[in-house]
Amino acid sequence: MYKKSKIFKTIKCDNMKRFLFGFILISIFLFVVYEAYQFLNTPTYHIRFNSNGGSKVESILIKENNSLEKLPTPTKENYKFVGWYLNDTPFDLSLEINQDYTLNAIWQELATNTYTISFDTLGGNIIEPLTLKENEVLEELPLPEKEGYKFENWLYQNKIITSLTATRNMTLVAKYQKQNNE
Repeated sequence: MYKKSKIFKTIKCDNMKRFLFGFILISIFLFVVYEAYQFLNTPTYHIRFNSNGGSKVESILIKENNSLEKLPTPTKENYKFVGWYLNDTPFDLSLEINQDYTLNAIWQELATNTYTISFDTLGGNIIEPLTLKENEVLEELPLPEKEGYKFENWLYQNKIITSLTATRNMTLVAKYQKQNNE
């Protein structure tokens, strides 16, 4: 009978290990190459944002059949951001992207206080009250006319007012200087 030697078994076992190791390495390499090829050849689409007067929002590039996880939140003074809309419908984050989209920001105006600025002309011509939004600036105040007098300035709580920022209802009182008629 022929008896196999231990050396032959050791050589055969080492060759099998090398073969399996090489096979696994080649398989991993081919898988990585295939995935990279798929990734690089998958179409990409742009999601563009029209902020409708809000802060600028950069477009997003996304691979085909993926969905967005989160959308940016723009800001706009005196407005609350409602959301991103596609046509007249809120955009659905679970939508699988397969084309370019432009999303439109929808805003809700925040309630702002309004204030009335009244003018007491002390017998001069009538000046209608003005309604201003909170923090609105009035740089040019109306000029009243009163016969026999020259208008000097407007007063509020005995302080001269040349312009104002609306923070409360106010009544401005005219100050005149009597003209000498010689």
